[in-house]
Amino acid sequence: MMRRPAPLLLLGIAAVAILLAATIWWLRPPHRAAGGDVAFGTYRLELTNFPGGGLPLGLEIVREAGGPAAYLVNGANRVRAERTTIAGRNLTMAFPSYESSLIAEALPDGSLSGIARLRRRTGPVELGLRAVPGPMWRFHQRPAAPAANLSGEWLLETKGEDGERGLALIRQNGNVLEGTVQFPTGDVRFLAGDISGGEFALSTFDGNQGSVWRGRRLADGTLAGESFGATSKAGTPFVARPRAAGDAVVVIAEEKPPVDRIAFTFPDTAGTPVSLSDPRFAGKVVVIAIGGTWCPNCHDEAAFLAPYAKKRRPEGLEVIGLQFEYGDDAARAARQSQRFAARYGIDYPMLIAGSATPEGSRKALPQIGGVKIYPTTLFVDRKGRLRAIHTGYAGPATGALNRAAIAEFDALVSKLLAEPA
Repeated sequence: MMRRPAPLLLLGIAAVAILLAATIWWLRPPHRAAGGDVAFGTYRLELTNFPGGGLPLGLEIVREAGGPAAYLVNGANRVRAERTTIAGRNLTMAFPSYESSLIAEALPDGSLSGIARLRRRTGPVELGLRAVPGPMWRFHQRPAAPAANLSGEWLLETKGEDGERGLALIRQNGNVLEGTVQFPTGDVRFLAGDISGGEFALSTFDGNQGSVWRGRRLADGTLAGESFGATSKAGTPFVARPRAAGDAVVVIAEEKPPVDRIAFTFPDTAGTPVSLSDPRFAGKVVVIAIGGTWCPNCHDEAAFLAPYAKKRRPEGLEVIGLQFEYGDDAARAARQSQRFAARYGIDYPMLIAGSATPEGSRKALPQIGGVKIYPTTLFVDRKGRLRAIHTGYAGPATGALNRAAIAEFDALVSKLLAEPA
């Protein structure tokens, strides 16, 4: 007499079948559209002439209710293009808040070829773009067995004239690496890559800002390598060692305000002058978010601050954005700030404060000596006194550091809101 399979066995078989089906779906090649049009699905995209040997990332093009949507994939992080347009063989992924775009054409073999137009202080930068349909592997399609496990926290130091000390946070699963590097100026956002033998590589790209980190684990257990940006003439050397229990790390620095009060008047994006002394801010706690649309950490801060400002406004919180943009074109600065505000649903005033240079920020905010780090956040209490200055930001890529930074921000705002006017 045949025995029925046990219920747990049936559940196990079903789970394996579901996992296999999901894996096949994820690794499937994109559906080839008729006539060689842009296909939906997954791609391995590479910015081909990015310094350091190219910058790889994942790309997924999907159908959504409002039309096609493209996502840049950095490990578990997915960045949705602000605007995706497909017209036959032509694909455009636009990021207006950065003033950047990726433009490609579908080739007969199903791949995409084109350019990435990025924005930097010196002006537009163009990089080559190539995307191949299929799995989104990063640097090594068939990596060698890893010679080490890099998971953990590493004290990292970059070399050179502008050297910084930061904290590298790395997670390793087999050959796959994810993580970020937190500097006092901010984090480098979501890094993804792999390790092959003792050599590792990680990269990130959000539609405008990107970097590549290459290195190896040395015999003494330390890491050494170079990092590259889109305009790098040469790699920036770095070294890293495992973080010890007593090693302190500055995530978001707090500066003592050099003055008791500050004052400013700048035009908003419509050209209307707005002053900190306006009646709307009287008796309110005012958070002044100093940044620029070119600053990736300012994007992360805005994604948190926009809904936070709406939530706590009934309690007496006001937020002002002070924008320092590339160049002296006020019309462009206003346009970019409007696009930035639209992306993150910002409804507080965005003021055009000046150019993102030491001279420009000192001219705009002489009371605090200008701005050294973007973003910088000022906290003004209900009596109009400047109570705290925070510099830098720990974004979502930092995990626990981001949660701690948000908790500290919220605690300070709550304390100021509880004080009488």
